[in-house]
Amino acid sequence: MDDLDFSLDGSSRVTHRIAHGVYRITHNRRLVGEELWGIFGLLSGGYRLMTEIDLTWPVQNQQRAQLDLDTNWKVQQLRVQLDLEGRRRSACYLFTDGEIEITVHEEPLRYAEAMRTTREAAAQPMAPKRVYANKLVCSPSTFLDYGSPLMNFAHLRRLSLGTGEQTQIHAVVVTQPLLEPLVLRQIYTYVRDEQLSTTIMPFMTAHRYMIEEHTPSQNQSAGPVTTLWTDQHKIVLKQEVLMGKDTHACEMVSYAWLSEQVA
Repeated sequence: MDDLDFSLDGSSRVTHRIAHGVYRITHNRRLVGEELWGIFGLLSGGYRLMTEIDLTWPVQNQQRAQLDLDTNWKVQQLRVQLDLEGRRRSACYLFTDGEIEITVHEEPLRYAEAMRTTREAAAQPMAPKRVYANKLVCSPSTFLDYGSPLMNFAHLRRLSLGTGEQTQIHAVVVTQPLLEPLVLRQIYTYVRDEQLSTTIMPFMTAHRYMIEEHTPSQNQSAGPVTTLWTDQHKIVLKQEVLMGKDTHACEMVSYAWLSEQVA
């Protein structure tokens, strides 16, 4: 699988930059990394969300994700790369007619780097090994999810919840570190509007949401509970994920909304 195109504006399909920013990531209030992200408009009229995540918890790892959506914020394709302990996993989740086609490849990270930097490796490339391939039956209403607040932005844009409203979605979650799928039910609740103070703005009115996760056969919460706060564009300004007694959180430290060409 080719590397993702993180030159951002270098893609011929991108017409304009909509927004970009930086999250500071903490675990139990300890700084563990950062996330750089961008949102772009495509020639098709849809959108591309791109993110790069650098973490030191639970171990040192780097992640990249690219999500393409149509004009109604429905997923077309999600591509993910995860560099961990000297290996790179690359996954592609592609929506086709009633299915999600999933492939995951793995290769030693030194070969991935060498293929970009040496003529010898380019002449005799070592093909990544396919470690997972499957097709999941899905409906047009299925969501794709990955561990980034940027995905929640796309979900909230598509759901358009009103204050106090709640809805249940069927989601295919890309797990880490295997990048294989996990099918879940997620319940999104628009809790209320409230005052929020962040690094980028001392006082503002933010929209507070809550997300609960359930396996298809269980009614009780089967996973972490997420609380997040967004601005008027549904960009996540702050997010807290409660995992047992641990809290994994992020907060925006740099942010610019550049375009109103958004449905």
